[in-house]
Amino acid sequence: MNEYTSPPYTGSIPLPTWSERWRRVKLAHCAVPNYGNNKQFWNNRKNVKTVYMKGREKNQHQTGERLEAMAIPDGSRVLDIGAGPGTFAIPLAARGCTVTVVEPSDVMREALAERIVQENISGISVIPKRWEDVGMEELGEPYDIVIASYSLTMMDIAEAIAKMQRCCHGTVHLFWFLTPPAWANVNRDLWPLIHGGEFPGEPTADWLFMVLFEMGIYANLTVETKSPASSFATFEEATGEYIRRLNCAAPEHEEIVRNYLHAMLRKTDQGFVLGEKTLGAHLWWNVADARNTGGNNKDNKTSGKRRRS
Repeated sequence: MNEYTSPPYTGSIPLPTWSERWRRVKLAHCAVPNYGNNKQFWNNRKNVKTVYMKGREKNQHQTGERLEAMAIPDGSRVLDIGAGPGTFAIPLAARGCTVTVVEPSDVMREALAERIVQENISGISVIPKRWEDVGMEELGEPYDIVIASYSLTMMDIAEAIAKMQRCCHGTVHLFWFLTPPAWANVNRDLWPLIHGGEFPGEPTADWLFMVLFEMGIYANLTVETKSPASSFATFEEATGEYIRRLNCAAPEHEEIVRNYLHAMLRKTDQGFVLGEKTLGAHLWWNVADARNTGGNNKDNKTSGKRRRS
């Protein structure tokens, strides 16, 4: 398979490429003791219910706005990478799209299957793997649309994007954090107190834009103002979520979480809110345009005048 190779830096001082910086942060994130990994987190039913099922009710309006922004024609052939419980796959299939879902989490696939039955949906097929482990032969003919929404946890982000390009003849849409979400800030603040050492967090969408730029992909970018990052009906709901997220194993650790949230949570008519509004990014480009400007070419150089697709 023709894999993406990061271009060499041509300046006088050697610097890592943005894709290499992304990889280093992901390595540091995965190496944090006691944290586990994405597979463990998303295969936990309580975590899925807390993060996605609650978010499904809270963010229906935002899902509709994103679908409108993508402007996917009815009947399109769509690849949805990290589709979760069918946030996009269900409404797209209801409009006559044929949707291939790539979803490694058993619990997420169960939630998707339940929704398919409940809403009497057809036209969705599922590949139960990580995107990194999916072979091109499993995907079939090129897709009209490729979507990866808040699922960009890949170590080799450049190769992951290059594979998206190879299986698409239309438009690629990526959604990712532009500013850190509330949970990332809590991890940053409390991890040293509970477990010791820094919590490195996740790369953000500005890094993602630069990875694309290095690849010769000159993406469009829209900034989204998201809802308050975390809302809770009760104080106990908030503490329970962060005790799980921070992998607290002792009463004194739980007390640290409680004291922190007492100081940081804001009371509202609906319960409690943590953090301010965060920003997300929607990046998209036409694959044919990217190929015409050198995108997905493993020998592509980073020099040259910036263009927009």
